[in-house]
Amino acid sequence: MHGSIRHFGIVEVLLNRKPEGTDTGTAAGRGGTGTANRPEHKRGRLFYRHFVEPLVTSHNPPWFDARGVAVGLAVGFGMPIGTQVITLVLLRILFRFNSVLAFAFTWVANPFSLVPMYYGYYKLGSFLLARSSSMTSEAFYQMIAPLMNGGYFWDTMQSFAGLGWQFLTAWTVGAAVITVPSAVIGYMAAFRAQKARCRRRAERMGISYKKLIESMEKTKGKDADFSKGQAEGKPLDGLPTGL
Repeated sequence: MHGSIRHFGIVEVLLNRKPEGTDTGTAAGRGGTGTANRPEHKRGRLFYRHFVEPLVTSHNPPWFDARGVAVGLAVGFGMPIGTQVITLVLLRILFRFNSVLAFAFTWVANPFSLVPMYYGYYKLGSFLLARSSSMTSEAFYQMIAPLMNGGYFWDTMQSFAGLGWQFLTAWTVGAAVITVPSAVIGYMAAFRAQKARCRRRAERMGISYKKLIESMEKTKGKDADFSKGQAEGKPLDGLPTGL
C-alpha cells in the first residue's frame, strides 16, 4: 500500500512536523519502561498532534478553522486515495481555509479504514441505485488493489477509471451520501468549538469577542499562513503585545 505511505509522508512534510518514530525523548530513551513507545500511546500522540493540537493552539477566526475541517473531511471521504493532496492544493488556490487541519482530516481515509469505507460506498450506492451488490469483501479488495497501489495522481485516476462504470457510479453515489453530511457536521462542530474557545480567550484578555475576531481577520490578511505569524510571536493587530 505504498500510495498510502507516500501520502502520509507528504502530509507530515506539509504539517511541518516530524513523523512518528523520530522522537527520541521517550521514556525508553531515558532508561524508563518505554510506556510512551507502545503503539496505543503513539496513536494517541499522533491523533492529538494532527487533529486536536491545531485546534486548541489556533489563532485563526472560527470560520477559517471550520473550513479546514470541512474541506479535509470532504476530500478524505469523497476523493480516491492518491488524489487528495493535489485536490487540496487546487482548492487552496480557490479559497482560504486552514490547510493544516484540512490535510490532517483527510486521514479519515487511511490504510486501516480504506477497504471497509470504499466497500461501504459500493454497497450503499448499489442499494440506492437499486442494483445488485453481491460482490464479497474479498473480491472487492482484489478489484481495488490497483487503486490502493496506484501511488501518484494520474496512476490513481487511471486505476480508478479502470474499475468500470457500474462500480464508479455506485461508489460515487455512496461517497456523496457520506461526504456531504460529514463535511457539514464537521464545519458546524468545529465552528462552534472554536467560537467558544475564542470567547473564552477574549474574556481572559479583557476585550470583546468582536474585537478579537476583527484583530484575527486583520492579521490573517497579512500572513500567508495565518497561524504562522502567531507561532513566531507576532501580536494581533490592535491588541497589546503582552496579551
